[in-house]
Amino acid sequence: MTSVAHQPTQDWRWRLPEPVGDVLAWFAAFVGFLGMTFWASRFTPEDPGVPLIWPATGLALALAYRFGYGMLVPVFIACVSIHMLLGVQLPQAAVLASGIVLGAVAGCWMLQRFAVRRTLERSRDVLLLFAIGVGASALISGFTGALTMVGISSGFPQVFGVCWMADTAGMLLFAPAILAFGSTESDSATDWRSGLLILMPVAVAALAFGVGLDLLVALPLSYLIFPAVIVLALLLPLGSVALSVALVAMVAVSCTAAGKGPFAQMGMQPDLMSLYAQLFLLQLTGLLLAAVRCERLDAERRERSHARTLARIGRLNAMSAMAAGLAHEINQPLCAISSYSQTARRLLDRGAPAQSLGPALDRIRDGTERASDIVRRARRFLGDPERCRQSEDLRALVRDAVALIRPELRRNSVRLDLSLPDTPLFCLVDGLELQQVLINLMQNAEEAILEAGRGPAERWIRVSGSVMAGGREICIRVTDSGPGLGQVDIASLFEPLVSHRAGGTGLGLAIARSIVESHGGRLTAKTEAGAGACFSLILPLAEAHGAVEGQERDD
Repeated sequence: MTSVAHQPTQDWRWRLPEPVGDVLAWFAAFVGFLGMTFWASRFTPEDPGVPLIWPATGLALALAYRFGYGMLVPVFIACVSIHMLLGVQLPQAAVLASGIVLGAVAGCWMLQRFAVRRTLERSRDVLLLFAIGVGASALISGFTGALTMVGISSGFPQVFGVCWMADTAGMLLFAPAILAFGSTESDSATDWRSGLLILMPVAVAALAFGVGLDLLVALPLSYLIFPAVIVLALLLPLGSVALSVALVAMVAVSCTAAGKGPFAQMGMQPDLMSLYAQLFLLQLTGLLLAAVRCERLDAERRERSHARTLARIGRLNAMSAMAAGLAHEINQPLCAISSYSQTARRLLDRGAPAQSLGPALDRIRDGTERASDIVRRARRFLGDPERCRQSEDLRALVRDAVALIRPELRRNSVRLDLSLPDTPLFCLVDGLELQQVLINLMQNAEEAILEAGRGPAERWIRVSGSVMAGGREICIRVTDSGPGLGQVDIASLFEPLVSHRAGGTGLGLAIARSIVESHGGRLTAKTEAGAGACFSLILPLAEAHGAVEGQERDD
């Protein structure tokens, strides 16, 4: 039999040996099934002598699909037991139980064929469960029940209709809760606040159906259950919504059958049939709304994952473009290390005193630290750590980004001017992503300068920072000496797969804008008077800071 615990248990102390776990699961299924069917048997009118709600088929389908076909063993035993307790002979009880099990097996097979997720976190899964449960499982169980009770006779259509409706009510109202509740981590770890939210629609149902209010008050009050379930669907997982509606159904059915509530008007059978229409719509509304919310959240997760993949590709492309410059930059300290180590060796060969080796060894240490720092920055930039945002000094991020691209700029004789405020500028950011944006902007500036054919004296990039909006925002500007943006539509610059230069992919600026906007900022572009293009990266400051402009120049 399939194990009940599909997810591995974190604490080994709570794990039970497999045979013991199976026995306990079977016992729990048997007791729960027996209790639910005994509760439903109370709502049996004299004519046609069939319970008006029968959760057996829905429970059997849900238990088998969630925990495995082995769960149908205690279900069959419980079905036979409850029918015999209700006065049915053993052969007939076995046939009725077989019909319920057969309906559950057929439903499970169809759910598997259509790849329905037991968490029901897609709207298609909810609709397929309803369609298969009503059109296959409830149909088979209802047909078997009617055939066993009256055979092929004139009363068969009426009895079959009541059996099918009773199975349908049990399927739609209780099967989703068994399937979905506890299927997700957030459902299994429901806290007391979630418990209160789950009980909120139940409390409204108890007030509308159980207090004995006047019809003019009770009927409008019963419709307040809908907004309560809608609130639940917007805040809690789908399993919690299904559990709440199941509890509402038990309260509403019990009170209506007892002659209480807005639907208690013409007798048990017509009253419950009218009530089912409201309960079915309530279940469908809550589950579909919760499923759509889950689909939206899942789509957002996929979008974030896709954006992270594109961002990593962008960093790889950026590092590829900087590779030659970084190789040259690393080669310098390596050459120095080699030179000073040879010097130290010659001093040793001459028998020089140990203290005379100090300067050479210091130079070797400085060279190794410089090379290690270059490699460390490159590896950090290429890494893909767990995404986390924290308050960081934006000036340090800008300096690190400049340090990464500086070798490439030097190789192409592009001067870089850096001007940042003296006061720390803290922003809540993902430093790796912000560095990617800055490097992309500086690479674009370099390419624009080189494509324009500027002479070495006219090749420059200026990176400056300033506080704006009364100390609430920081603006980092990247200005170049290129030809500017010309007649380019500014809005199209940031569109994906739209490039305005030869060999461009059209992804760099689109990724940059996505990163900046996800941080609550904005990325703008314009042609600077007396210069080329100017891109402005504007981010909200974590807290207000005064800033005094200081100049920092690096040739």
